[in-house]
Amino acid sequence: MSNRFPSGTALLAVILGGALFGVTVTAGQRIPAAGNASSAGPAASAPARTSWGDPDLQGIFTTDDEVRVPVERPREFGTRAVLSEEEMAQRLREVERRARDDKKERKALAEDQTGDGPEHWYEQGKTISRRTSLIIDPPDGRLPPLTAEGKARLADQQSRGSFAKRLWEGPEALDLRDRCITRGVPNTWFPSAYNNGFQIVQSPGYVAILQERLHEARIIPLDGRAHLASNVRQWIGDPRGHWEGETLVVETTNFSEKAEFRGAGGSLRVVERFKRVDADTVTVEFTVEDPTTWTKPWTAMLTGKRDAGYWQIFEYACHEGNYGMINILSGARAQERAAEEAARKRETTKK
Repeated sequence: MSNRFPSGTALLAVILGGALFGVTVTAGQRIPAAGNASSAGPAASAPARTSWGDPDLQGIFTTDDEVRVPVERPREFGTRAVLSEEEMAQRLREVERRARDDKKERKALAEDQTGDGPEHWYEQGKTISRRTSLIIDPPDGRLPPLTAEGKARLADQQSRGSFAKRLWEGPEALDLRDRCITRGVPNTWFPSAYNNGFQIVQSPGYVAILQERLHEARIIPLDGRAHLASNVRQWIGDPRGHWEGETLVVETTNFSEKAEFRGAGGSLRVVERFKRVDADTVTVEFTVEDPTTWTKPWTAMLTGKRDAGYWQIFEYACHEGNYGMINILSGARAQERAAEEAARKRETTKK
């Protein structure tokens, strides 16, 4: 976890007018089978409801269990959604090896005071998923081909974001995450080494989703209002939601061109589907569409689990103790001064 303080729940309570409603836990609800690559079937008993009658999605969840699942499926697995017993054993061995290596590396960094965060930052799920990819459509679990425009845009984004070029530019050249602005939508759903929590809060006519990283609260109206005018662009887009049976469907448009999700442009459209599987589980399935970037839409799915140790979303204090950007920029300026001084000395020597 990052440096965090208990402000997340309070933030959502204020935004939604103090409406924090508990989840009705019903006996007999079941957890989906390990490694399931799509939403599990309905619970054995009636789903929980809010006091005003909407399906109750509320709670604090984490996607830690799927940290080790790649976004794209390795080609050797073809259309297989889950690992075999032997492959799962290999994944477990690799997880254990990486954990040992990471612990040694963090200890070494701590000893020479370069810093890599305390041990408790690096959260591990209670179980390890057997899924072969987070992408569930296309069936091979891989991103569709880029269009010619998408290839050109991605190449431009990567060249501007390359580390070598960052050294010589200002803060605007750094990645949005380095600047503690946003991970973006839907990128925020892909789990990382830490801070994979999210909280869902509901009130009549609204749903709020608080992402632990990077401190973003998305307020989603459910009243059928139109999207903002097309000239209004936002880092995480403009969401509008509605219910389809027990599933919350959220369509987000109006993304800023600067958001730069995997080469996508301002025509990016993301449709998320949230469904309560049981008292401890919510699935988040999202479809990404941008005809200027990919040849067809694609879909990924994450599973959010309750964790007794994850009792609250704390503030993600991104800039506290974060010396990376300062050091990159101050180091670059030092290199520039050294180069200028070396050039002056060469000119003096010639004279």
